[in-house]
Amino acid sequence: MARFFLSALMVSMLSVSLLGQDSREFELRIYSSEPGRQADTLKLMSNEGLGYMKKHKLDIAGIFMPVDISDERVFMLVSYADKPSLDAAVAAMTNDDGWKEAVKKSEVDGKKPVKGIEKVILSVNDYSPKLEVKEVGNRIFELRTYITTKGNLSALNNRFRNHTLGLFAKHGMTNVLYCSVRSGETTSCGQLLKALSPLGKDAAEVDLSLPATGNALVYFLAHASTEAAASSFGKFREDKDWIKARQASETAAGGTLTVGGGVKSLFLKPVGFSPLK
Repeated sequence: MARFFLSALMVSMLSVSLLGQDSREFELRIYSSEPGRQADTLKLMSNEGLGYMKKHKLDIAGIFMPVDISDERVFMLVSYADKPSLDAAVAAMTNDDGWKEAVKKSEVDGKKPVKGIEKVILSVNDYSPKLEVKEVGNRIFELRTYITTKGNLSALNNRFRNHTLGLFAKHGMTNVLYCSVRSGETTSCGQLLKALSPLGKDAAEVDLSLPATGNALVYFLAHASTEAAASSFGKFREDKDWIKARQASETAAGGTLTVGGGVKSLFLKPVGFSPLK
């Protein structure tokens, strides 16, 4: 068992080394649809949005919808080289007359299919695998968000870097992308939790006005199914190496590394036209 763990850890760390750190940054967009109009949101994206985003050099990595059918949000992961280039591309698309007309045509009773967009700007952590945008198929994605206790994001990242990624791989989970909220962003912990949590489950024992920068970890895993995810996490939590790593990190920090209720899990499935599947 110990040999298997070491092999899994070495494979995980080697994959990061071979691929190199991802130098891109990412914008995670959360589109809130008008009630009953998620399908119209997706139709606007597939029929018009993708073309205009390509025209204005907005590189879409993935588009997802929650596994929970009562959640009508749509999640889009966009990659970019730097913030100025992202801002310029978004401005160009926003002011594109063709795109404006497409949005206008999507209105029903004077309402667009999208009633609001939240954006989270993410920087890739140094231990993250480089995101491979490819169609694997027959898998779901899990978006996980952790709010840390005061001053413990570094300790949490160290635990993921040195232990957690290898253990996730050992128990059948695919490490996809690990990020922090970009330095300088104004997103608060409350805003982050609301944007990335399952509906109605964004409560946590934290000052919601605290900046998400320096206090949050956001990452994606891939699984064969929600049942496979539950099985993998069950084995992970019982793993003696995990228990040892968790206890050591919490002893060094003087307590838990995450706030009460501060670990959120949201299952997403890629839509048919998502580049990442």
